[in-house]
Amino acid sequence: MYAKINYSPYYYLNSRHLNLLDFGLKIDGKTQEEKLFKIGQNQNRLLDFVELTFNYAKWIFPKYSCDYSNHIYNQPQLFTILAMKTYLKTTYREIIEILDVSDKITKYLKLNKLPHYTTIQKFFVRMSDTKLKDLNNLILFMHPIDCELAAMDGTGHTSDYADHYYAKIRGKCRKSYIKNHIAIDVNTRMILNYAANRGPKYDTQFAIPSIRQLKPYKPHYILADKAYDTEPIRKCINEEVGAFDQIPLKTRAKTGHYRLNSATIFWHDVYARRMNVESVIYVIKRRFNGGNYSRSTKLQNKETKLKDVLYNIYRAIQIFK
Repeated sequence: MYAKINYSPYYYLNSRHLNLLDFGLKIDGKTQEEKLFKIGQNQNRLLDFVELTFNYAKWIFPKYSCDYSNHIYNQPQLFTILAMKTYLKTTYREIIEILDVSDKITKYLKLNKLPHYTTIQKFFVRMSDTKLKDLNNLILFMHPIDCELAAMDGTGHTSDYADHYYAKIRGKCRKSYIKNHIAIDVNTRMILNYAANRGPKYDTQFAIPSIRQLKPYKPHYILADKAYDTEPIRKCINEEVGAFDQIPLKTRAKTGHYRLNSATIFWHDVYARRMNVESVIYVIKRRFNGGNYSRSTKLQNKETKLKDVLYNIYRAIQIFK
């Protein structure tokens, strides 16, 4: 598959007129996922996750990071192992032990020799955030989204895995965390945009950049809770994106054109679907763990973004099945 793709598709992801034929791939009457990734043939969901992740990674990551490396393992293989480690909520050592007894996975990944666990660690350190963003864009490109409703919210991922007793005797009862802000398509529950930064931070600090990233999807309504009730946020939704804001009005609101007129366009039935973003946050924390175990803030941010992207792969399997 490496030789057939002459150029990477993520440079053209913003174009809605491209299809697989533009990348030299034939569909032959089958859907994109069925032809490329053969999802749904396995009874095991982990195998589906591994296969889809591996095939997506082959589109995004160059085969080798350096021409002068040993070329024992390629980058799509290492990324898939990293994704498995996050999916199974294991350590780097444990995922290699699992692969040692997983003949189906090692055969599919074409691993003649298992990497040392430090190889996966080093790959994660050098992996760029841009590649994660490109991977997320490719997933969304493979699943065209008619975004009528978009919802956004933020949550925290704990960065300290010490227990409460240890934190108490050390005088650090308040654990640090990474603020994860996501914007989703309500109908498919796919993450359209994400941002991660060291907390504590207000959700409003992520809101306007996130709303501007939703503009290509042309949502009709943007849903958010009362914390987003500010005039600049409502103005951005209405004027820049051309959507209607569905944000509850704070009790003490007395100024602002869009804030005072929001009651005329606020529908409780539409706003009730905002709970879908809470469900997505719950799935991310349940499936991929709500804590980060990286040491530095930079790696903690990257680990949070990785979970957001892997959630979209996990969700794509559910949609396809």
